[in-house]
Amino acid sequence: MEKSELIEMNAVLQESLTNENEKYYGNLLVYIRVMSFFRDVEKSEELLLEVLKDILDAQEQGISAEEYFGKNPKKVADDIIKQLPINLLDTAKIVLTALAAYSIFSILPKLIFPDEGLDIGSLLIIGVYWTVMAVFALWLLGISLYRFKDKITKLMCLLVFGLAISIGFFISFLVTTPFKVYLTGNAGIAVIVMITGLVFYLFYKEKDKMLWAPFIPIVVTSAILGILTRITIFSELLSSTDGKIGIAVTLGILLLLQYGFIFFNSKRLNK
Repeated sequence: MEKSELIEMNAVLQESLTNENEKYYGNLLVYIRVMSFFRDVEKSEELLLEVLKDILDAQEQGISAEEYFGKNPKKVADDIIKQLPINLLDTAKIVLTALAAYSIFSILPKLIFPDEGLDIGSLLIIGVYWTVMAVFALWLLGISLYRFKDKITKLMCLLVFGLAISIGFFISFLVTTPFKVYLTGNAGIAVIVMITGLVFYLFYKEKDKMLWAPFIPIVVTSAILGILTRITIFSELLSSTDGKIGIAVTLGILLLLQYGFIFFNSKRLNK
């Protein structure tokens, strides 16, 4: 059974858990998925499914997950993780996929104004930073499940995470490199159309479309604006000070909506 099928079956079976067992298993699942980042993903999903089936069997006999596995789920999770073989290839695929996804979804807003050029070096540096921060955030989430119980420690974690995000935005605005590409005229329009087509193809192939739906509005808007700024009758208006302010406000609103959709989507996934 493939990894995606294992995850889908896991999600379906979780619907049969009691509230108490759902909380116990939910924390266990998140911890194992996050803390086994450098290990075999498919094997971890197989073991998680076995654990879930054991909990469901015990549940039918009136035994809770805590009674079955004990009051120290972290030890149970760590024992499971130790069974998983190291698989750096899987890790590399995840990291490269995250970096590619960031680049694809970030490149269109940077192509809106053809005279500013696309800073390839800056795009890669910022992409690497956000990828590392995403891994760090997952690790922080994992250890916080069982180690950080008091409010002060949790607040400190949030402050550290907030600082990391602030640094990321600081880097994105200040870092520039000489590796710039200027995509003007029809060449720029062709690149924008190809990237937009690639985004929609990937979106079409994705099973859980709700996961990527929040990114689509800003991608489509950026693509349309990028094409219009390369058409003579629109370029003068959109490249003016008022035009740039209007574009900035539009993208700002879309970003806020995007983060709102991501927040509500994460709440949906955690249920």
